[in-house]
Amino acid sequence: GGGGGGGGGGGSSALAGARGGMAPPPGSGTHHQQQRGDGSVELPVAQLATLLIGASANVGSAPSSVAAATAAASVTRAPATATATPSASSSASAGSSPVEAAAGRFRAGIGAFGGLLDELVSTVDKEREELRRQRAQLEADRAALAEESSRVACVLDDMEPVVLNVGGSFFTTTVTTLKNAPCPSLFSAMFSGRHEVRRAADGSVFIDRDGRHFGDVLNFLRDGQLAYPPDGVDFKYLLELRAEAEFYGLVGLMSQIDRYPFNVTRVQRAAALNVEDSWMYEDGQDEVVLAVDRPCQLLGVGLCGTEGSLTVELEVYQVDPEDFSNELATLCTCAQSFTKADGQLLKMMLPAPITLLPSHVYMMSALIKGNESYCCEECLETVVAGGAKVQFLCWESPNGTNEQRGQFPELYMRVLP
Repeated sequence: GGGGGGGGGGGSSALAGARGGMAPPPGSGTHHQQQRGDGSVELPVAQLATLLIGASANVGSAPSSVAAATAAASVTRAPATATATPSASSSASAGSSPVEAAAGRFRAGIGAFGGLLDELVSTVDKEREELRRQRAQLEADRAALAEESSRVACVLDDMEPVVLNVGGSFFTTTVTTLKNAPCPSLFSAMFSGRHEVRRAADGSVFIDRDGRHFGDVLNFLRDGQLAYPPDGVDFKYLLELRAEAEFYGLVGLMSQIDRYPFNVTRVQRAAALNVEDSWMYEDGQDEVVLAVDRPCQLLGVGLCGTEGSLTVELEVYQVDPEDFSNELATLCTCAQSFTKADGQLLKMMLPAPITLLPSHVYMMSALIKGNESYCCEECLETVVAGGAKVQFLCWESPNGTNEQRGQFPELYMRVLP
C-alpha cells in the first residue's frame, strides 16, 4: 500500500513536470497541451518521450514504477503542432519516429510483463492448492495411523494363552506360537491387530476346519518341523494335512509334506540292470539330459547299486536348450552315501521337490566316488509315465553315461495337474 502510493506520487510528479516545467525541444516550435472533452490530456511527442524515458528508468525500482510507466503509456499522444517553418516541422516529425517505435516497444513490454505476472499468480495459486491438498492427505494419514495404533494396542499380549476351537476340538496355545509362521499365514493376519478377533461366550476362537489335523499343524508352528515318520506311507493323511496347510497359508509345512513320495510316478528308462559287469568311476560326472511335455515335480533319482560302498554328490541344473554344457541355473545340490545293504537299486530322494516345466531342459549330474557299481543297459530315450512324456536327449557325459546306458536307471516324479 505504502509502496504503491509512493510510485503513484512519482508518476504524478513526472506528469506535472511534463505538463508545466518541460521546455520544448529547440527548433520544434511551441507545443501546447490540449485537454479533450473526456478529461484526457494530449501531450506533444517530445514530452511523451521524456516521460517514457523517466518511467522506464524506474521500472526495476519498485512495482509502483511499473504503474507509473503504464499510466504514462496510456496517455494519448497529441499530433505535433508547430508554428515554425515547414522545413523545421518536417524535421521534428522525422525525429519523432524512433520515439514512437520505442514507445510501442515499451507498451508491448508492459503487456508481456503483465502476462508474466498473471502466469506467476496462477502458478502460486496452483502450488497453494496442491499444498492444501497434501496437508489434508497428511492429516488423513495421521488419523488412520492413530486408529491403527489404537487397534494394535487392543490386541492380545503375545504370551497370553489362546483357546482355539477347530471344528469342535479345542487347542490351547499362545499368540507367539500362532505368529511363528510368516505371512501370508492366516494366523499372522488374524492376530496382527488389524482385524477383530471374535470370541465365543467361553472366550475361545472358532475355526471352521477339521480338528483331526490341527495337532500336526500346531506342532509345526511350535517346532518348525512336520511330526510325521520319514518312512510313513499314509499318503491319504498327508494329502489331507497338505490341504489344511494350504488353507492356513503355511508354505513351509506344504514344502515338507511335498517331500514324501505320494502320487509318485516311476520313470523307468532302463530295460535291464547289468549286475555282471561293473561301472567304474574315474573320469568325472555321470549325467543325463531330459525334457518333459507337462509340468512335473522331480522327487528323486535311482542309481545303480554296488558290492561295496560309494558316495554320490548330485546336482540338478537347468541348461541351455541349444548348448547343454551351458548351465543356466542350479536347482538342487545334495549328497548321500550308500552300501551294498541298500540293494541293487539305490533311491536318492531330493531335499525338496524340483518343478520341471515343458519349456525348459534339465541335466542331472552325479559325481560318484567309491567302489564300482552295476550299470543299466538298453535304456529308453522316451518314457511315458503318469500321463507325462519324458524325453532323454543325446548327451555323452564325462564318465560315459548317455541316453542309452550308464547310470540313472529310473527317476521319481510327481505329475502336476
